[in-house]
Amino acid sequence: MVLHFQKESVVIRSLSILYRNENDLAGLPQEILAHAPGKMLIQVFSGVLDDDRIERLLDELKPRFPGAAILGTTTAGEVFEGRSLDHSVVLNISCFEHSTVRSSLATQNDDLPEAGRLLGINLKQPDTRVVVAFSCGIKDKRTVLAQPLLEALRQQLPEATIAGGQAADNGRGTRTLVFTDQGITDQGVAAVSIAGADLIANNAYTLSWVPIGKTLTITRAEGPRVFAIDGQTPYDIYSYYLGQEVADGLPLSAAEFSLMIERDGVLMAIHATGVNADGSVDYIQNFTAGEQLRFGHCHAGLVGLGAQRLCEELSAQPAETAFVYSCVSRKWILGADVLVELAPVNSVAPSTGFFSYGEFFGRPYEKPRLLSQTLTVLCLAEGKGHRKRDEIIDDQPEAVNAASRQFKSMRVLHRLVETTARDVETMNQELAGLARKDFLTGLANRRLFDDRLALEIKRVARAGKLLSLIMLDVDHFKNYNDTYGHVMGDNCLRAVGEVLKDVAQRSSDLAARYGGEEFAVILPDIPHEGAMRLADTIRLAIELLDIRHSASATSQRVTASFGVVTVSLDKRSDSDGIVALADKQLYLAKKGGRNQVLGLNQSVSPS
Repeated sequence: MVLHFQKESVVIRSLSILYRNENDLAGLPQEILAHAPGKMLIQVFSGVLDDDRIERLLDELKPRFPGAAILGTTTAGEVFEGRSLDHSVVLNISCFEHSTVRSSLATQNDDLPEAGRLLGINLKQPDTRVVVAFSCGIKDKRTVLAQPLLEALRQQLPEATIAGGQAADNGRGTRTLVFTDQGITDQGVAAVSIAGADLIANNAYTLSWVPIGKTLTITRAEGPRVFAIDGQTPYDIYSYYLGQEVADGLPLSAAEFSLMIERDGVLMAIHATGVNADGSVDYIQNFTAGEQLRFGHCHAGLVGLGAQRLCEELSAQPAETAFVYSCVSRKWILGADVLVELAPVNSVAPSTGFFSYGEFFGRPYEKPRLLSQTLTVLCLAEGKGHRKRDEIIDDQPEAVNAASRQFKSMRVLHRLVETTARDVETMNQELAGLARKDFLTGLANRRLFDDRLALEIKRVARAGKLLSLIMLDVDHFKNYNDTYGHVMGDNCLRAVGEVLKDVAQRSSDLAARYGGEEFAVILPDIPHEGAMRLADTIRLAIELLDIRHSASATSQRVTASFGVVTVSLDKRSDSDGIVALADKQLYLAKKGGRNQVLGLNQSVSPS
């Protein structure tokens, strides 16, 4: 028998037992055996998935602690004093000085809102502070979506902190059990309420999962079943990004790579629960079309930091006993290194708990949530409690810093991946910018010009405003290239580009190289007279560059011709039509002697 019994100074007496057989219940302290039954909670975390064994344990507990509330679940691993165990049975006996405990059992989960409603009614007590619920985590070989249960409990008990999780079965995914002193069920919910005016409940959680890779969009979903992401089946998405082996091994194979989504300001990790023949995938949460998400992974570098912040949050209030309800994925991924986050919790208060198939988290009067991939902790105390974090900082075990070499390597690898990803993202942004710029002049290229003109046409048409467009062409540019060479020709075009950069000052203006020696300037909300003045300013500035052009039939220096059009737009307006109007004016300017500005005003209110 292994016991942990708290000091005499605390109000909540907490006894932890690593249970092997009935002999482990012998020799219990008298203050535990004689404690008032209505003020005792016995939690059972069983990695032994045996109905008969659990029945025998209940038969031992009930006569020994008559009237005590019992709450139990099967697990995918047990938490005992900051350690992670497997296939064991852990008991925690909590004796309250002032608070009362009540249990209830629902034996169906076909209608979770109704189960939650009835549980809430049965658990309601004056000054209810806490509800701890364990629900069967597997139904028809799929993880149960317990969110409706939690919301129904919240309706009945708005003032209660909600904690707990979904029962597990050591990763088998076939059958889970929950139980109370009233019985056992493999398709229901077990819960207790703890009530007392002096009871202090503090719950917190840590995720340490971070998004990675490109943003994806749900394109078709019905509740928790997703049919398409970015127009492809989820199976194909997993296969493309994570590999065929992962896709074929869903859902367990992707436990390390949940989908990450932000809802109501909360970043959530959502794991798959099953795959269908059509390539669709079921998840532990509902989705709607249009939601955006990314793949996520457990960030080893954040695990220790997350545990530190979690403990700081928990120790802000008195804590006499701590209950850990953590996702089994954390245990699978971290292995022995899960100690890095379990040990600090045990330094806040003696801890027990289990690894689950989904965690329950809800603070008073707030929407409760079914979480996934998280480590959740519920701390309880009565009155002022016995100690706060600032008194126990030096009390942390060395195991907190005893991360394995592999774990430390993971932290370094994650840093490398993050840094490389940032570099790639920066490079991609730069490449995207280059793809929309003219490499010679630095102006917008033809592609960006076309996109922006189409966008401005729509915007201006909706607002009922004007749009002006300037098209210009360097006069006799072929002769310039033939006379001075292409290097000098490029220098000439760069100089013209610099002039256009200087005159296109507003954020809505866009100067672009339209092609060859032809340029364009988009001027939203500029009347015709203003556009004509600006075009003539550009014409004069190009002349003042004083670039020698002995082969020009117009001038001994480089000049340009301009066509300007101003239009009022409607939904029928199109880019090609407006460009054609400006191009026609440019043609007339060139035909009429060049180095001049001609324009056409087709706006409703001529300027």
